[in-house]
Amino acid sequence: MHADVQVVLNVHCNIALPPEESAEGTIPPEIGNLSCLVSLDMNDNFFYGPIPPSIFNISSIQAIHLRGNPLSSKLPNDMCMQSLHNLKTLRISFTKLYGEIPSSLGQCSSLEVLSLYNNSLVGEVPKEIGNLTCSLSYTLGVIPGEIGQLNNLEYVSIDSNKLTGPLPLAFFNMSHVKSISLRHNTLNGTLPREIGNMKSLQELYLINNTLTGKCDSRRDLGLENLVALYMSSNNFIGHLPPVMFNMKSLTSLSLHKNALTGMSIQS
Repeated sequence: MHADVQVVLNVHCNIALPPEESAEGTIPPEIGNLSCLVSLDMNDNFFYGPIPPSIFNISSIQAIHLRGNPLSSKLPNDMCMQSLHNLKTLRISFTKLYGEIPSSLGQCSSLEVLSLYNNSLVGEVPKEIGNLTCSLSYTLGVIPGEIGQLNNLEYVSIDSNKLTGPLPLAFFNMSHVKSISLRHNTLNGTLPREIGNMKSLQELYLINNTLTGKCDSRRDLGLENLVALYMSSNNFIGHLPPVMFNMKSLTSLSLHKNALTGMSIQS
């Protein structure tokens, strides 16, 4: 096989099939012998057991999709040190990953999409991920201030984890972000005025946290491109600011289960 031939292995199931009709069992380590593999898609099957480290030794691979399998595994600490320099997409959400996110992910220099949510990972997102300056979308972990260094970041999804503490101010330096989803965590603190720096923001999902503060204190939101705003199930108090009703692009607004008390009147 010539080195310039692209190989795609697709074992993806679009619908839920009974076990006898879907791929199941462990992923064989021999998969690492596919030295020309570019894309691996094993989403939504019944693969269980560990992820063979040999997958992360395929230097040609650009996309790894293992979402929706009962895989029980750690990510190798050195997963990006030797190979994976061409990896653009890594999706291993809705599995049984455990342990910490390896700091070597910061050496996957081509990485654009990292999705690890709905697992049992612990610890913080390693600060080395801040070395990635591509349009990275990553999920899970305590939000580090270094995330503000991702100047081209467009999508942030850190849903359904155990995030605590306030959002770092550096978080709001990402002026190109279009969508932020931080649902189902235990984030606290207030939304600072710096959120107005996110001029490209179109979607903001903060559902089911413990965020506090007065909405009417943020009269200069500056989010004129916002399409969807979901702030329900938090601890926001006070009046709704009149500026909120000037968001002509807003199509979805959810504020239930807070302690809001109406609209403030500007003098």
